[in-house]
Amino acid sequence: MRKKSLKLHNEKNEKRLRIILLFLMVMIVLVIIGGSFITTNKFGTDLYKAFVYHFIGMSFLFAAGLTFCLLILYHVFLITVYNPQRIKKSSVIKFACGGIFTLIITIVLLVFGGTAAKKSIQSMKDYENGEWQVEDVLVMDIYRGSRGHKVSFRSNSVLIETDKGEMTLYFEDSLIYKGENYRFTYLDATDTIIKVENIIE
Repeated sequence: MRKKSLKLHNEKNEKRLRIILLFLMVMIVLVIIGGSFITTNKFGTDLYKAFVYHFIGMSFLFAAGLTFCLLILYHVFLITVYNPQRIKKSSVIKFACGGIFTLIITIVLLVFGGTAAKKSIQSMKDYENGEWQVEDVLVMDIYRGSRGHKVSFRSNSVLIETDKGEMTLYFEDSLIYKGENYRFTYLDATDTIIKVENIIE
């Protein structure tokens, strides 16, 4: 009887392990696909494709983040509800608190991801319909990532802090300098710059 119970217990553990490994495999695949789209985007020159690739890449990365949260929630559910290893009650309470915290993060990710997706889709529609905003701005700071400020032309994904807020420029055809005024043509939903003009005073 004990052997049968032990065998059943081992089978359940193996099943749980397979589910956990499945979660990890799905998460890794999602990260690889999302990262591939983001990386491919760095070598593009078409703005609309940049929107699409960025949207797809970020969607897969968000999905990977949600999969990781679901993995933790699944693990917490096992411990708090089934408690197959007979963990102490005090430890179960700690896991339950961790599960609640993870659930909050999951909800935040869903809300943030949904909002970001909605803005990206709106930007793509605005770009196709030519619904752009034009405004003169003062560039207050520039972030070009690890490449620093000594970059060649046509660098990618430049974050620009202006007196109107933070904006994104996918393709920097000519260098932009901090402390100077420019005329930006941009998409309002995501503050994505599609054209930069020097202001001649």
